[in-house]
Amino acid sequence: MDLKMRRLQYLYLYMLPILLVVIMGWTVVYAQDNTDDRPNILMVYVDDLDHEPFGFMGNEIIQTPNIDQLAGDGIVFSNAFAVTATCITSRGNLMTGRYAARTGIYFDQFDELTEEQVQMSYPAQLRESGYYTGYVGKWHLGRVPEGVFDDDRRYSGQGQFWSEERPSDGGTHLTDHLGNKAVDMIREAPDGKPFALTVGFKAPHVQDGFHPVEPYPPSPSTAVLYEEDEIPAPPLSDSTFFNSQPELIRKSLGRVRWDYRLGPPESLNFQRSMRRYYRMVTGVDNQVGKMLDALRETGRHDNTIIVLTGDHGLYLGDRGLAGKWLGHETSIRVPLIVRHPGIAGAERGTRREQMVLMIDFMPTFLDWAGLTPKDGVQGQSFAPIVDGQRPENWRTEFFYEHHSFPDRIPPSEGVRTERYKYLRYLDSDPLYEELYDLKKDPDESNNLADESEYEELLQQMRDKWKQWKKDVQ
Repeated sequence: MDLKMRRLQYLYLYMLPILLVVIMGWTVVYAQDNTDDRPNILMVYVDDLDHEPFGFMGNEIIQTPNIDQLAGDGIVFSNAFAVTATCITSRGNLMTGRYAARTGIYFDQFDELTEEQVQMSYPAQLRESGYYTGYVGKWHLGRVPEGVFDDDRRYSGQGQFWSEERPSDGGTHLTDHLGNKAVDMIREAPDGKPFALTVGFKAPHVQDGFHPVEPYPPSPSTAVLYEEDEIPAPPLSDSTFFNSQPELIRKSLGRVRWDYRLGPPESLNFQRSMRRYYRMVTGVDNQVGKMLDALRETGRHDNTIIVLTGDHGLYLGDRGLAGKWLGHETSIRVPLIVRHPGIAGAERGTRREQMVLMIDFMPTFLDWAGLTPKDGVQGQSFAPIVDGQRPENWRTEFFYEHHSFPDRIPPSEGVRTERYKYLRYLDSDPLYEELYDLKKDPDESNNLADESEYEELLQQMRDKWKQWKKDVQ
């Protein structure tokens, strides 16, 4: 064998394997460097969800084991709020990180995000950065241009719990249907890139117009729950307190809906409606459990941030009202649970007291994805608070606004600080204002606006309102 052939044989037998190992090593390193290991984000957004009907909040009647588990594994925010308590406007706040004064979305059912606002939304920005995005359920913000959601299972408007046949005819309750779609979305999300999935449940929102005798139609899986339970009266539900309120509240849509949805706490109608409301909350809890199971089964649970909240609070007979819209605590408070894989064991199940607003979710999701919000975002990322930090510049007050349906709901604005709340009813004549000391009076039963000893405080809160009104534009 000549020298040339020996050299070729040497290269083939000895050098080629070494070269292949080096090439494979380069390939592995390159692949690792290009693997997107940012966390998945699962946002569970529940409609008309009061902040209290959960086991972890001390409710001894309702069954919410999966949400309770989520709270025990995560962080509970005790002071989370909507900045406008109505469905469409609050969704606009959530998606864009902006007040309605800036988005222009005020009127429930009719307004929608502009194409520019959609492109500024958290799903659009996350997708642009490499996330796989999906949405299932109630959207309520008009059409969406192509290229925002990789998996689009939204529906428009309010939807119906029985849009298909009832169970006896082979139909599926909307809550169960959305839960099934959410599980499919989790299972079908591709490997190799993070996902950002939003699940919008209609429940426990009332079924307006379609089931007047059954405003809260539950899933068959929860239909027999709470039948023997007596739901306690909510705060300020007595007729004496209601009759002390001004006419603009006594004749508002909230009272009209109270009359046929609820009635006095001792009435059969109140007990029946509240049991059904509880059943619908438990129905959502069942679907949360299915989503948690799907995350575990697909191996994604340990790299997924789970957020559960509501679009606003709800009057469930409080103050003699039903619905939302006004600026009292029961209307604007929302539950907020964040389960982050990075939370230390000792921190799990603890609470945070900082004020978090609906406009904060968008910048927070971008923060978790390593992104910086574009100009014009009015919210703040609460990701550092989840991590246990105490940002020095965190808010101690916020602005509230509601302008929908002024012929049926009195337009109002206000300011809530850590201790006080000021509400101003814009079209009232003479001007009607409310002022509360939330530390002494958390139920907001004693309006201080007409008491002379609080005149200085009232003026201070008026001044805050004027400044906030300018600042949010």
